[in-house]
Amino acid sequence: MRSLTAALALILAAGCGGEPAKEYTPAQKPAMGVARLMPKNGTTVRGFVSFTQNGDKVTVAGDFFELYSGSHSLYIHEVGNCSSPNAASAGRVWNVPGNTSDKRTGELRQLRVGSEGHAEFSYTLSDVSVGTGKPNDVIGHSVVVHATVDTDPKPEFGVRNGWLACGVIQRSEGLNLKGIL
Repeated sequence: MRSLTAALALILAAGCGGEPAKEYTPAQKPAMGVARLMPKNGTTVRGFVSFTQNGDKVTVAGDFFELYSGSHSLYIHEVGNCSSPNAASAGRVWNVPGNTSDKRTGELRQLRVGSEGHAEFSYTLSDVSVGTGKPNDVIGHSVVVHATVDTDPKPEFGVRNGWLACGVIQRSEGLNLKGIL
């Protein structure tokens, strides 16, 4: 009986070409981080910014509500903390050590808002990553919307400032955050 089982096993292995069976693995979802922006300094500004890794590029998309019309700065800040009333707990604008670019790593595109108070965007970055654990990984930092174009914002605790909304970038499984807002 043992020889029959062994022979059957050899026949089956030969019929399969001797290669091991391949496991089915679904396509891996791209790494994604999302910051849900909450109002600061007594405003009602809110929104979200998502970061999605696509190969060596990161797609950044944002949707903002109840903004004042005009241009606004949008920055990734060093610290993933939005607990202070004026968002100063987010720290300074993020810059990866050794960055040789003429702009800081955390400088995102300016928001241009019309009278309706809504803005959205989508574009691609090549100097950041999502969920890699590398120095340029956005996860764990915060995103802050500034009232005006501010080229060098400095955090000051206890002082009312023009930081309108803040959110910490957290790893996401691709949930539909527009439905949550």
